[in-house]
Amino acid sequence: MASVALSTKTIGSTVKLKVNGTLRDFIVVHQGKPGSMYDASCDGTWLLMKDCYEAKRWHSSNVNDYANSEIHSYLNSTFLNLFDANIQAQIKQVKLPYRSGSGYGKTVTSGASGLSAKIFLLSSTECAYVHDYMPTNEGAVLAYFNGCAANGNDSKRIANLNGSAASWWLRSPCCSSGHGAAFALYVDTNGNWNYNGCSYAGYAIRPALVLPSSLLVSDDGSVSTNTAPTTPSSISVPSSIQGGSTITVSWGASTDKENNLEGYILERSTDGGKSWSQVYQGSSRSTTNTVAFGTASVTYRVKAYDSEGLSSAYKTSSQVTVTNNNAPTAPPSITVPNTVLGGTTLTVTWGAASDVDGNLAGYSLERRVDGGAWAVVYTGNTLSYTDTITKGWASVTYRVRAYDSNNAYSGYATSADRPVNNNTAPEIACASPSGSDLGKKDSGFVVSYTVADADGDEVSVTEDIDGVTKRTFTAALGTSNSFKVTGETFMKLLNGSHKLNIIASDGKASTTHSLTFSKEITAASVTLEEPMEADAQITICVLSVAGFIPADAKYTVEVTNNAKDDAPVWEDCTAEVKSGANYIFKNHEAANGFAFDFRVTAERGASGEGGYITSVQGGFQ
Repeated sequence: MASVALSTKTIGSTVKLKVNGTLRDFIVVHQGKPGSMYDASCDGTWLLMKDCYEAKRWHSSNVNDYANSEIHSYLNSTFLNLFDANIQAQIKQVKLPYRSGSGYGKTVTSGASGLSAKIFLLSSTECAYVHDYMPTNEGAVLAYFNGCAANGNDSKRIANLNGSAASWWLRSPCCSSGHGAAFALYVDTNGNWNYNGCSYAGYAIRPALVLPSSLLVSDDGSVSTNTAPTTPSSISVPSSIQGGSTITVSWGASTDKENNLEGYILERSTDGGKSWSQVYQGSSRSTTNTVAFGTASVTYRVKAYDSEGLSSAYKTSSQVTVTNNNAPTAPPSITVPNTVLGGTTLTVTWGAASDVDGNLAGYSLERRVDGGAWAVVYTGNTLSYTDTITKGWASVTYRVRAYDSNNAYSGYATSADRPVNNNTAPEIACASPSGSDLGKKDSGFVVSYTVADADGDEVSVTEDIDGVTKRTFTAALGTSNSFKVTGETFMKLLNGSHKLNIIASDGKASTTHSLTFSKEITAASVTLEEPMEADAQITICVLSVAGFIPADAKYTVEVTNNAKDDAPVWEDCTAEVKSGANYIFKNHEAANGFAFDFRVTAERGASGEGGYITSVQGGFQ
């Protein structure tokens, strides 16, 4: 009988679990952790009994405290023990979002602080209800109930007891102030919600649980645990092995009761079985393995494993003595440019091999295009080769090995798979060529540039200063753009050297235009662009300055209440700003009407430490 992982079951499908000796249908209502309010323990396959199990009161008295309720205790003791021992052991101990305590408050405890349970009732939220009587967001809507009526009848919520539709309890208390702590919510026979006293014994229970998604489900729907595969029946190793050569190791098939055999792991020992290293993992029953020169002996062993991570015992070969031949060492490295452009050439280089016999003859370089077969492209005694890349290739890989005068070959040094870029990179046009120094700047400035792409691709542009991104946008090709190093951006830059980068990328290739400049500012002043007019005399104000101003900086804050006059009266309020106090204006005259302005001035002190101002906030009356 074939079995599949529980994780493969679709939402709404059913599986069978034996409860009190009888197979019962359970609906798959969710796969995985339902949402951020749930603890990691809730990651698994959520099952809900298709039919109600029995009628039972929510609590022994009218107190809607689910954590201490009779029904919670019953589900996690008496009812839990009705499952077969093998399944009972697999039911996950989860942490559920719930309204703790009794009463009608709506605060929900969740995450690691949620209610610990193995068997539980669903919440109103999990059944897709939305109404004022339920705790706010008591979890998340389970996948099975997505699309159900938020506050009304829905056939998906209807469940039978003894062949007839029955009302069934939820774990959610009734959070209506008019009902105190006496009521809990339930699903009515029509699939709508309702509430009743917690001690009412006429409603049914519909238990829910979470199982590990790795458990297996048979064709008949029954859930079972997994068993390990059998030991491979045999292992075959050549009786004669030459050091530096590549041999083939093969083994007999394994079987698996659940038909979930996934593959084999082959290990090798070169010290008589004292230590082992893995040389192969996969579904094949044979592999090649290179026995390094100098190896005294080899022993191989193989085991089978299934999709659930269980393994068989090992099948071990006899120990084989290795006859050593002096093959060259493998080239220590191979270097291929990271960027490979179609229609151009590239140079592959590799490190020199060695041979204890002194008869190293040369190297064989092979190329693989688009993941296909390997082909020799060079044979000779140099350590480099210039290859031509055909435009249209998707990828290229190289490997090299050494050989001696007796045609003994080393192992390969293999490069990473390099994608071939058949795209033309975007172009950036700027009055200042890339690499230019814009000189010293004592105020903000703008760099203008345009972006083009020969392929007409959509181009994303990133502007950064000293590696910190300031803006990313999709460029309009051929249209002038402005890199603005102004305002707060310029203010926050410290004195010294800085680098601008304009990076244009079409998703396949990118172009960077870099410019440098230096900032030299020892003083700065911040004021309003336009004074703020008032309807009446301004008598008092309060200001706060945010940013970083070194302790030895010369720092003053001034305000005026007649900013529109030809000669505004500026009043020093530095002390009040530093202390957070209000400032009372001394001036009471305004020829052109009262208007407010401020002036914050900072000048670098003897330490030379820089600073900045991020904002000035306050008010006046």
